[in-house]
Amino acid sequence: MAVVNDGVLATPMVVERWTLHGDGRLTSEDSDIQLPPKEWQVLRLLLSSAGVLVTKDHLLEQAWPHNEATEESLTRCICSLRKYLKGGEGLIKTVYGKGYRVTC
Repeated sequence: MAVVNDGVLATPMVVERWTLHGDGRLTSEDSDIQLPPKEWQVLRLLLSSAGVLVTKDHLLEQAWPHNEATEESLTRCICSLRKYLKGGEGLIKTVYGKGYRVTC
């Protein structure tokens, strides 16, 4: 798993056919997507938890540390990530009322 130094990935994180880079890019053999900052940060948090449940509160505190953000903000972010990860259906699982988990 990648090491995080001062909020920046020291090495890329790989999940299924996707690679998440420290500069916010999400790449695969046929895609190179520049993720918006919040989506990058939420995906990084989920991947660094390696299949363990990450609570909504933890994601909100880490991805929006200085802002008031609602669960709706997080829900929209997760929805966007699922669209970016096309072909990775089921990669981000919802644990209703609690949070999210990466499944691989």
